Amino acid sequence: MAKNRKKGKIREIPEPIEEKSQDAVLSKSKSAPPKPRPKSAAEDRRDRMDGIIKTVYPSVLGVIAAFACFYSPDMILQLPWHSVVLLVVAVTFVIQKLTYPFLNIDVASFQTKDWFYVEFIAVDLWLVGWTLLLN
Repeated sequence: MAKNRKKGKIREIPEPIEEKSQDAVLSKSKSAPPKPRPKSAAEDRRDRMDGIIKTVYPSVLGVIAAFACFYSPDMILQLPWHSVVLLVVAVTFVIQKLTYPFLNIDVASFQTKDWFYVEFIAVDLWLVGWTLLLN
């Protein structure tokens, strides 16, 4: 108990007592996520191969887009730069969305961050490739 001194008098202040109801204890145990089971060697290998495919394929698409922009300068020079970027993003997105099932990649399990990842790689390699070709 804490003591409070006021004008020479000592007065004890009771500390609040926390009461835990059974519902609170049960809700905490229910909200804990289950532990994930360890992956087998086959699942681990499959995830690694999917990751390699998800990295290499957008890279190749980005380089192909760089060559396409380099060898079609008449069309590219007439468009504003932001339209060219949006065109590359849209085309690479559609191509990836349509061709990943043929590469045995589950597109339905893709989250937003996965799409940002593959599009960033495609756009990044397009910019790097196009810059190198223009120099």
